[in-house]
Amino acid sequence: MKSSDLLHPVRSTHRLVHRVVTPAWWNTVLAPRLRTMSDEEFLRRCAWSEDLRGFMLRFHERARFRFFFHPRNRKDFFLNTLTTLQPEEQIFADADATVANRFQTLGSDLVDLGDPIPWHRDFKSGKEWPVRVLRNEEILDSENPSDVKVPWELSRFHQVWWLGKAHWISGRDIYAAKYRAMTEDWIEQNPPGLGVNWGVAMEVAIRSVNWMAGYAFFCDSRSCDDAFWIRFLKSLYVHGEAIWHNLEYSRYNKNHFLSNVVGLVFLGTFFADMPFGQRWREWGMKAIEREMQDQVHGDGVTKEQSTSYHRLVLELFTATAVLCKLTHRPLSLAFMQRLELMHEFVRAYTRDDGSVPLWGDADDGRLFRVSMTEDVNDHRHMLSTGAVLFDRGDLAVGGLHQETLWYLGTDAVERHRRFQPEPARQTSAFPEAGIYILRDERSQVFVDAGPLALPDGSGHGHNDTLSFTYWVDGAELLVDSGTYCYTSDARTRNAFRSSRAHNTLMVDDRELAGLEKLFELRGDHQPPRILQWSLGEDADVLEAEHRVHRANLDDILHRRKIVVEKQTGDLRIVDTIEAGGNHTLQWFFHLHPSVRVEEQRGRTIVVRNGSVRYELSASTGEWEVVRSEYSPQYGILLEKHTLTLTLQRQIPFTQEIVVSRMPESSDVLA
Repeated sequence: MKSSDLLHPVRSTHRLVHRVVTPAWWNTVLAPRLRTMSDEEFLRRCAWSEDLRGFMLRFHERARFRFFFHPRNRKDFFLNTLTTLQPEEQIFADADATVANRFQTLGSDLVDLGDPIPWHRDFKSGKEWPVRVLRNEEILDSENPSDVKVPWELSRFHQVWWLGKAHWISGRDIYAAKYRAMTEDWIEQNPPGLGVNWGVAMEVAIRSVNWMAGYAFFCDSRSCDDAFWIRFLKSLYVHGEAIWHNLEYSRYNKNHFLSNVVGLVFLGTFFADMPFGQRWREWGMKAIEREMQDQVHGDGVTKEQSTSYHRLVLELFTATAVLCKLTHRPLSLAFMQRLELMHEFVRAYTRDDGSVPLWGDADDGRLFRVSMTEDVNDHRHMLSTGAVLFDRGDLAVGGLHQETLWYLGTDAVERHRRFQPEPARQTSAFPEAGIYILRDERSQVFVDAGPLALPDGSGHGHNDTLSFTYWVDGAELLVDSGTYCYTSDARTRNAFRSSRAHNTLMVDDRELAGLEKLFELRGDHQPPRILQWSLGEDADVLEAEHRVHRANLDDILHRRKIVVEKQTGDLRIVDTIEAGGNHTLQWFFHLHPSVRVEEQRGRTIVVRNGSVRYELSASTGEWEVVRSEYSPQYGILLEKHTLTLTLQRQIPFTQEIVVSRMPESSDVLA
């Protein structure tokens, strides 16, 4: 047990009980019992003493109204609205691909998985996990080039949305029949507690919530009879028990534990008439109130240091808030106020073209994927829902998204249409998270001046202190390199987390924190100190300093000033390094793959992005252009260029780098 746990005896006890004791009970006693649970035993657990037919009639009567939508929504206006938000041909393309067992997962092309679907296989590497109780190290299997997220993503069952929409629009039973066949096949191939798809409670929870969406779509279908639904309900009950006995407590709870909580709230609502459902729901509603305060800063930013995970956590919280409101158990005012702040952060980092800066890990994880093909780096679906939920016209950017229709129904359509979108604030500060966004009419600079990770080093942060991204003239110029993978390639995983992969400075070729573990940064996690944050008529300025404590070596103080000049539009970066002696200094500036290097003249380099040219000039040194890699989303790798400056200098030392737009020849003549 780590010393920090001694300060949190309750947290320590929870970790011991829920990460050791109850999982052992689940694996050795409960799961084996549930594999052979009869219909009669399930009815007894539901406290139901009458026959199965009576149970199903009563359950259908009530459960169909315990999700965001239900069969009564299947009417012309709803469906007409849906097809204005997603082309009908795309809806059917997604569904028909699913019927044919063709899937697009984590950056892959559309892949034919064959029949039956290989639920336990990473189709990218070919690795297949055995159907037995698996240890954590077997699940991750970081020694082999495989990615457990591939079978997990497939088993999250986002595909019920693709089938459900096509079924509602067309009325064709082929989609309902596929839903039944796919669900029954999964249940058959994944006995409770055995195999990779039961190994992590987060995956069980997300699958549970998507299965409930499937119930809402197909509960009236002729292809899904009582025999199917009782098998479905028994498995869904087992999902709840699996979550309940494998809660992912940690010293600092993260998105995994939050998904466990959300899964139990949804399952508890779905099974609200049963004793176990009431227990799950009551516990979950108390837990989600705590997690909002514990996992999200007071300024509305998730503590996991990632825009991708902020979106996932926001989806989890928002979906639960809407469900609780719809079922007349609303969450507290304090919860809703912080949820609104989370939406404000999305609005602040969303650029005019809908893109978002990459910050920290990005595995593209979602609670719901209502479309097979989507831009994972567009988070405006959350703003669409947030605008209606909080009556905020300033959040209504990018138009109405179909997630809002599914969450809030057709009334939300009319409410959203009344909004007059407002421009984003020119600058935004989120001081608890250490995120500062400098913004004007033509550019956005997103700066990470926060901690590397959670206090214990865990989470999804990178070695990106005082790094920034630069979006200008409608396109990305300087980018974060992304994430690409987790367990499939440890070397590449660490390369994308390293300081070299970010627009920052390295001293003596040393990382800010150690990268020995794939989901932990080992080192000094003290955040930078903000020296100046000023907004003026002539310039907006952020200045921060970060002291790096190095064992058996001099401490290094890195002070960075970022200035956006209002008159010229120039971006100035002034770095001051203080320490004793002589040191090697390396700067990295990562160009988006669309940016081309045109000229290289010592301290000055000229690049082109589309029709616009930019000059990057350094006060000292000569630029070097190196080929590097960029991952815009999980599983996708592109080539880009990185500009580097390497100097051997006596410290203290100051370097100034200016990025300025160059006039076109026609501008010069004018």
